[in-house]
Amino acid sequence: MKVRKIIAMFIWVALLVSPAGAHPASKVQLSFDTETQLLTVDFTHKVKDLQAHFIYQVQVELNKVTIIEQSLKSQDDSSQGSLVYRIIDAKPGDQIKVITRCNKSGNRAAKLIIEAPGKE
Repeated sequence: MKVRKIIAMFIWVALLVSPAGAHPASKVQLSFDTETQLLTVDFTHKVKDLQAHFIYQVQVELNKVTIIEQSLKSQDDSSQGSLVYRIIDAKPGDQIKVITRCNKSGNRAAKLIIEAPGKE
């Protein structure tokens, strides 16, 4: 009986410790230039080891339809990343949603409604 309690406690502690340091991006910012049709995605994701912990996937949706999925092997540096996509089908009033996924744990998303030129 005592052995079972020790094993259960060990498993419980291992589960608590394993996600330590794992976290999604703390911030995702989007900007869209209607003239160039370029979407800029900037994310903040502070990590200690770029090889072991990074944003590994970015998904771009236009009006709730996935139009881009990109897999990454690293991020720009130990605190952030920046990506640029050309979205030729986007028009004023459309919604763009970007989801960033951490290879260790969690997702962070941001949304943007495209403004008519001159209203930004």
